[in-house]
Amino acid sequence: MSIQHKIIAIPLCIMVFMVVVSFFFIQEFTKTNLGNRIETELGRTATSAIESFKTLSDQQNFAAIDELADRLGKASKARITFIDQDGVVLGDSKLSVNEVIKIENHADRPEIVGAMTSGLSTSKRYSSTIKQDLLYVAAAKVIDSNDRKITARASMPLSDIAAAVSKLRWIFGLSSCIGLFVVMLLGLFAGQIVNKAVLHEKSILENRVEDRTRIITIMQSMTGLLNTCASIDEAASVVNKIMPVLLPNISGAIAIIKSSRNRLDVLLSWGKDWPGRNAYLPNECWALRRGHQHISKANNLHIQCDHMNDDIDRQTICIPLIAQGETIGVFHAMNHDEDLSSEDIKLIASVAEQIGLALANIQLRDSLREQAIRDPLTGLYNRRYMLEALDQMVSRSERQQSNMAVMMLDVDHFKRFNDTFGHKAGDVVLSNISSEMKHNLRIEDTTCRYGGEEFCIVCPDISPEDAVHVAEKLCEAIRRLDLQHDQKSLGKLSISVGVAMYPAHGTTAGSLIQRADEFLYMAKEQGRDRVVSLNAANAIRLTDSKDTDTNQSVA
Repeated sequence: MSIQHKIIAIPLCIMVFMVVVSFFFIQEFTKTNLGNRIETELGRTATSAIESFKTLSDQQNFAAIDELADRLGKASKARITFIDQDGVVLGDSKLSVNEVIKIENHADRPEIVGAMTSGLSTSKRYSSTIKQDLLYVAAAKVIDSNDRKITARASMPLSDIAAAVSKLRWIFGLSSCIGLFVVMLLGLFAGQIVNKAVLHEKSILENRVEDRTRIITIMQSMTGLLNTCASIDEAASVVNKIMPVLLPNISGAIAIIKSSRNRLDVLLSWGKDWPGRNAYLPNECWALRRGHQHISKANNLHIQCDHMNDDIDRQTICIPLIAQGETIGVFHAMNHDEDLSSEDIKLIASVAEQIGLALANIQLRDSLREQAIRDPLTGLYNRRYMLEALDQMVSRSERQQSNMAVMMLDVDHFKRFNDTFGHKAGDVVLSNISSEMKHNLRIEDTTCRYGGEEFCIVCPDISPEDAVHVAEKLCEAIRRLDLQHDQKSLGKLSISVGVAMYPAHGTTAGSLIQRADEFLYMAKEQGRDRVVSLNAANAIRLTDSKDTDTNQSVA
């Protein structure tokens, strides 16, 4: 070999040697770096998957969990699997719901065992489910207050990683022919692009998780506040303040169905002026007709509810508020600027469900409270409530140094009436007498059914003369009643009334009731159908149907 050839061959051999060494060095470096990067990203993907799992409204629904796994799998280019703390597979992005249900228990998988212990674990093994060697990265976290753990596992075939390495080998080999420097520049440039893409995807996932966390926090606060509300109006005030924050670009309204079930009234609205009527009939809302949510614009159709204004061309959604099998109202929402997105619709449905449950609980509490203090036949307060209220009224009269009347009423000859016409006719009499009491008494007066055919009326801040006048007026109203039952006249009715005054006749609830009861028996003994009360001089005032202006004194 000539010197010239040696001069050329030696540098070429050195260059070839350097290229070969550089090629293998770069190959090993790339393989290691790519494997570590993939493992790190799979760990992040698994962690993000758990955060997304927490946002599921129904965490026991296999279909919903599998759908979430599919979405995350498409977004991350990895196989996503959800496993509960008992090793049961809840969802897999590569398997259908039916296949997930049949899959064997994963409690003994090394990555699952490691994740349940340390929170994050990695393993490489053969998957009998999809018949491939895979790189597994599993992350486990507690998702609720019951310390329930869920494991999210992200995996990627080792063959894909090997294919990626092999592809880089050929790229580096071809580039080495052009020059090691160019190859290094291209590798560095490619690495930067991949890193930017990964960082961008990470930023998107983090923003989604942050947004969902914000929504979940607000909804939890709203649910907690609604559960402590004492009335529907108080709950409406809470919802009215939270909705603009939870649904900032969406206007809406909540309508409550009346107890008569023939009309809905708008309880509250938020956002821009609500373009619907404040009251409407149940058959004017498609959501109530169909029994589930109605979207006005869907599948190229525009079917608007009749309770909306005719000039509305935006998409609206109506969701029935159903709790415990009963419809209590409708949740309405719309975006004035654009149609509602699928994410908006899902969030609105979740909010409507929480509000419906809260309002139903408030209505149930109100109903139970009314049942506890009301007499079911007459609708008047019961004896227990009256005794508690009378104690409070006595204390108030003592503070204000005002008079108060306690009246005991009894229907005359009621037992004989029941024996003649029957108990159903007696119920009719008691119900009508109760109605007359409501019509002839003041708003501030408290009326209760004391027991059987006996009633008690408490009139605060009233003079003795006015109290007797009220009792006489009530007697006269009862005399004018002309009741019928089963097409039979029930005849004339009358009542006897005893009136005791605070503080003249007593300063405690018990003493006032006792004195009023004594006066009632005096009225019975004097011939019934009259009012008896003692004046300040301990005189008995007697009034009856024959002479309502007669005053008699009894020693």
